[in-house]
Amino acid sequence: MKLIIVGCGRVGSELALDVCADDHEVVVVDREPEAFHRLGSDFHGRTLQGDAREQSVLLRAGVEEADGLAALTSSDEMNLVTARIAREIYNVPNVVARVYDPIHMEVFKLAGLQTVVSSSWSAHRIQQLLTHPGLIELASLGHRELGLIEVLVPDHLVGKSLGLFELEGISSPTVVIRAGHAQMAATDLIMEEGDLVVLTVVNDALPELTQLLEGEA
Repeated sequence: MKLIIVGCGRVGSELALDVCADDHEVVVVDREPEAFHRLGSDFHGRTLQGDAREQSVLLRAGVEEADGLAALTSSDEMNLVTARIAREIYNVPNVVARVYDPIHMEVFKLAGLQTVVSSSWSAHRIQQLLTHPGLIELASLGHRELGLIEVLVPDHLVGKSLGLFELEGISSPTVVIRAGHAQMAATDLIMEEGDLVVLTVVNDALPELTQLLEGEA
């Protein structure tokens, strides 16, 4: 894939190294040339100094052939403008924008952009670790209304059917990992010791799930 990453801060540089390691073509754009030092010697993509809000910069980055663009600077205004130019003018098929300040989230939502709110995600994850230990969040969906949660089947649920996790409006089992092998979840499957279950869960309902895992439901 041909990818453009705008912003070479901590998030952008880490993403650039990751996608470069997966053999994607990567161009990293930043206004400050010193920012590219974060990429180190392992980065084999291309760097471009410039303001990505300028169409001439995006054209030099190859936006017309890009499969995806991530706007990850610390400026919400720059991320919003860059993402909209990429999607609406150059029809980049996959555009993701970072929202640095959560108070601007509504503007990005109205623009119909895929977003990541890094500070909110961190706070949400810390809260989850503190208040719902034992639940591992694999991904959040939408604007964190739903989450993919991995749980280790507790001893008191071994020998019972996976249907226990089918709670209407709360959770639904998606995948079971048994002895390292993943399979689609079937509600009549009998849970065994060591099973990992991946659930789609309404994030507001995590307390109910925690009670079930602790044997309090």
